[in-house]
Formats: sequence, C-alpha cells, structure tokens
Amino acid sequence: MKKALCLVMLMMGCTSGGESKSLAEGKALLAAGKHEAAVAELSKATAEDRNSMDAWLHLGHAYAGLKRHDNALAAYVAAKKLDRHSIVPHLAHAKVQMELGRVEQATSELNFVVEMDPKNLEALILLGKVSQLPHKLPDGSVGVSRASLERAELNLEAATRLDPNNADARAELAKVQSTLKEKK
Repeated sequence: MKKALCLVMLMMGCTSGGESKSLAEGKALLAAGKHEAAVAELSKATAEDRNSMDAWLHLGHAYAGLKRHDNALAAYVAAKKLDRHSIVPHLAHAKVQMELGRVEQATSELNFVVEMDPKNLEALILLGKVSQLPHKLPDGSVGVSRASLERAELNLEAATRLDPNNADARAELAKVQSTLKEKK
C-alpha cells in the first residue's frame, strides 16, 4: 500500500512535503530572485491545483517582485478566497495596495489582519505607516489628517509594547510623534 501511494505521488509530480514539483520549483526560483521564471512555474502550479492557496500566494509574490501589481493583487485575492482565515495573503495584498498609494484599501486589509490577530506586529507597523501616507481629505485636498496621525501613533505604540526593541516600530513612532508635535 505504501509503495502504491508513493507511486501515485510521483506520477502526480508531488514532492515528499505534499507540494507539486511546479510549486516547489517556483518557490525556489522566487527565493533566488528569478521572478519571471517563478511566474512561469507558479502559474503551472495554480493550473495543476486551483485550490492551492500557497501556489496563488507565491504567484502573487512573484508578480509583486516584477511590479506587475494588478496580477499580484489578483493572485492574492485568489489566495484569500481559498483560505479566509489566513492573514498572510491579506498582509501581502495590503503591501501592494500601499505601494500603489491606495491608503483606504491597504487600511481595510490591515484592519482585518489586526482583527484576526491583534498581536500581529507586522500589521500594526504597516497600519502605522499607511496612516501617515497622504490621501484624499474630506475637503478634497490631499494630505494627512491629525486623526490619521493619531491612529498611526496608537498602532505604533501597540507595536512597541509588543516588541520594545523593534527598531522599525520605534523609528516610525518617533517620526509620527514628531509630526504630531509640529501640527500643534
């Protein structure tokens, strides 16, 4: 029976970890920074298993590495649909939204992550950063409101409480506190 199972796995192109050969190769290419080749392999992996959140997630990472933002977002959406309880594709989706300057979309994604995992340090830091990005204000102008800066401060204070030695959180908190002092 064990031999038959191994034979079936080999015929399906699976590795011993349960990953398809295309997924494993795609991940390796992605780790090596070979994004174009990774897209090709990870596209194969998603075609082989349309229900592999891991394949869609890594395909999104490969597209993000190529700055093909629309493709990355689509892959992350596919990953989110497959596992609504995983915060990983939501974080990745938020990072691309931030890179595109889409403050509201990134904030929504990050708020979801913090709702699912209130002690997620990365999401708290990213919320602090995204709250400092210029966006359209109620009066039609573009800028950063005091309320946004105060939200940034709250999230970054929470992050520094979780990890007092996190240099990124501490630097962002100092930056936002300095900006708040200037706006008084």
